[in-house]
Amino acid sequence: MPTASAKSAEAMLDINPGELRHLITIQSPSASAGSFGASITPSAWSSVRSTMAAIYTAGGRETSQASQLVSEVSHVVKVRWTADMLKAGYQVVFGARIFTLLYIENVMERNRVLLLYCKEVDGAQ
Repeated sequence: MPTASAKSAEAMLDINPGELRHLITIQSPSASAGSFGASITPSAWSSVRSTMAAIYTAGGRETSQASQLVSEVSHVVKVRWTADMLKAGYQVVFGARIFTLLYIENVMERNRVLLLYCKEVDGAQ
């Protein structure tokens, strides 16, 4: 008999097409090296992929059960799986809002759904 967590993971594999109603762009940093070769804050971003997504505010469950890195998650973005290489440190752009990508989950390693765990960037930063 499947456990409760296995059932919830199976449910995440299902995508209702109406659920993906937000047009987002995933961007990778174009960082330049500092004088000693150290990476500095990206000065430009390159678009990796534009796609439809579902954006959810991370509830207490996502943040309290996660590791320290993911405890900063403010939003979870659900997209269809892609072969494009996505990495932590990329950004998700939704309208005028920007989210930093902290962690990517390929749900049940089935290559159907990706969950992007993000932190919204404050405009003051």
